[in-house]
Amino acid sequence: MAALDASLLAQLTAPQPRVPQLEHWLLDDVWSESALERAGRSPKDYLLAGEREVNERESLLGATAPSIYKELVSPNGPARTIGAFLASTAQAAAVVFDGCSLREMPRLEALARASRRAVITRGCSRSAVPSDTEQFVVDRLDLGLPRISPSQIASRRELRDRNVRYYYFGQASAYHTIEDGPDAIVAWCRFPDQRYLDSTAVDEGLFDGIWDGFEVAWRNTVQALPPNRTVLVTSDHGYVFLKSGFSDARLKNADRFLAGKRFRFFSAEEALPPPLPGVAIDESRRLAILVGRAHNRPQAPSAWQSVYRHGGISLMEVLTPWLVLGPVGSA
Repeated sequence: MAALDASLLAQLTAPQPRVPQLEHWLLDDVWSESALERAGRSPKDYLLAGEREVNERESLLGATAPSIYKELVSPNGPARTIGAFLASTAQAAAVVFDGCSLREMPRLEALARASRRAVITRGCSRSAVPSDTEQFVVDRLDLGLPRISPSQIASRRELRDRNVRYYYFGQASAYHTIEDGPDAIVAWCRFPDQRYLDSTAVDEGLFDGIWDGFEVAWRNTVQALPPNRTVLVTSDHGYVFLKSGFSDARLKNADRFLAGKRFRFFSAEEALPPPLPGVAIDESRRLAILVGRAHNRPQAPSAWQSVYRHGGISLMEVLTPWLVLGPVGSA
């Protein structure tokens, strides 16, 4: 584990907001173009090197400054939402890459350059709590929708009332013809989240395929948009990578009340879990959720050993990409 020197301890325990410092560290150091270069431009080596750093830092956070997780899910100021972006931006479009994390930011930025779109804003947004897709639809898509899956959104009246056109891509290779017009546009692509459920999601090797797959996903979504649009590229949630050695050993068995998941809603007839290290309880919502890098039991239905998971409260699940790009030709 990294040494807890005086400077780092001061950062972790400072009374002022600490998450902005963590965002800067993640974007400009751990998951940066220079980090990719240090890894020999090997995506899986880049993943492993970054995950070692993040695991060390989050283990320190859990031991010395666990209150930072409350700060993580209660950001100061208005949350960045897709609805607010569309309402405040002329000729706007938003692309949601389901399950895309801050790790993939260098890849997204390289694709933006290749598309001749200038990067206007490069930063972080937040997932919903819990960090799952359906909760994001309610809280962060911000279009007045109930808790439904992305595949159910296209026909909803709420979008028509807000002059929003919606396109759903069930896989990276899916294709739609996206016409121009007065409406704002939202495109939702199930890549890369769909990859976490297949038989290859058992080690870092999957990350090479995710890296390569973004070229197809980008071409069919961002590049298919009208070229005059200002485009937000974002995600509904990230994921925590839980290969052996990349979790907080102090939190072993923290998930025993959660049926192998990273969160669970409890019915009115069920007793909520008692207070435990690594578990947050929201009594008003009857929600229990893992906090930090607890290595919970696998939950993916086909890849039962999957190490790519989401739903809890950790840096890599909650902090998500927020990349605003100018029209084609602006780069």
